Amino acid sequence: MPYDPSDPAAKESALQPHHQKTLTEANYLMENGKPGQAAPLYAKLAEVLASAGQPRRASNLHAQAAMAFARHREEAPALVQARAALTFFVQHRVGRQAGFFYANITREMTKRGMKNAADALVKEFSSKVVESKPGTPPATALRFPTTCPQCGGPVRTDEVHWIDDGTVECDFCGTPIHSSAE
Repeated sequence: MPYDPSDPAAKESALQPHHQKTLTEANYLMENGKPGQAAPLYAKLAEVLASAGQPRRASNLHAQAAMAFARHREEAPALVQARAALTFFVQHRVGRQAGFFYANITREMTKRGMKNAADALVKEFSSKVVESKPGTPPATALRFPTTCPQCGGPVRTDEVHWIDDGTVECDFCGTPIHSSAE
């Protein structure tokens, strides 16, 4: 059945099975040192989610695409994807996540010899984003898998959307991920 943006249930599953397969492939490629192959897959999925009315998840995929392009030393597409992610984060006041991504992408770009791109982001976003560093863990220590069981995307509990006290949402596919107490 094709995606119908007017169907409320469709918003929850904007990644159709073939998109889910692409996301799993991109995550696999990234984990196995092939960021140049993963980057365009992330970028395409970001556009799919943006057009499906899921800008928060789309921005996470733009951020992942930016990081993959940067790791593959593709400056122009890394900058395009980073701008897309940061613009969303700023527009939707996702400050903490914006700060983490801003710090990580500018560091990665500088490390990979893309100083011009890093400087462009600093010039454009330094007054809009507060650089964040990992905080302290919650009082009740919870364990989460390091990757999403559905798509294989990285789970970073200091950056994810918390559904409730023991559940986070995968930033890439939206799967609820439950914790186990330590």
